[in-house]
Amino acid sequence: MLKMLFYNQLYQNLNRIRFKKNTFQNSGFTLIELLLSLAIGSILIMCFIIILNFAIDSCKLGEAEDEILLNGRYAIEYIKKEIKLADKIISTDKIDQFNEKYEHNLGFVIMKYIPDTYYKYNYSSYYFKNNKIYRIAANSTNDKLPRVTLFGGHNELAEHIKSIEGTSIDFDTKLINLSFGLKGEIGSESNFNLIIGIRCPVLY
Repeated sequence: MLKMLFYNQLYQNLNRIRFKKNTFQNSGFTLIELLLSLAIGSILIMCFIIILNFAIDSCKLGEAEDEILLNGRYAIEYIKKEIKLADKIISTDKIDQFNEKYEHNLGFVIMKYIPDTYYKYNYSSYYFKNNKIYRIAANSTNDKLPRVTLFGGHNELAEHIKSIEGTSIDFDTKLINLSFGLKGEIGSESNFNLIIGIRCPVLY
């Protein structure tokens, strides 16, 4: 009788152990399920990286385009400010060989008179070369127009300039039309146009 109870208890324990083992084995992942999960996870991560890179590149291009537009606005506003503060606007035709040396100039020279300095007469002008606008300047102690060789500095005012076609000056109506075409790195183009009235005397 005791043997029967012992074997019966042992049989039941073995069945429990076998059941737990089967349950543990059935609750795990198969190799196919693991590989499928890894594949789906890899695809999702790759998609996220592609979207993130696209967003970063778009932001960089947007910043580059904004910088180009700011560059054009700065050039327009800088020249406008100098024209407004000028004491005289002079045609480049009045300065010997100016148009030959600076073929693509804006057509005018700005003169400022500063009486309390040694160089009382300050001249500045602008020209277009290699997709950039440069500012040049000359100083003089008297009111005689400076020679073209005195102009120097060649400070870069703006870049990414495609053309200055349309820029002109009408000395009769005393109007300056500034027209700059800008081209960005991705091929987009922008145009800046501004008409400025001359308040000071002109020489042409």
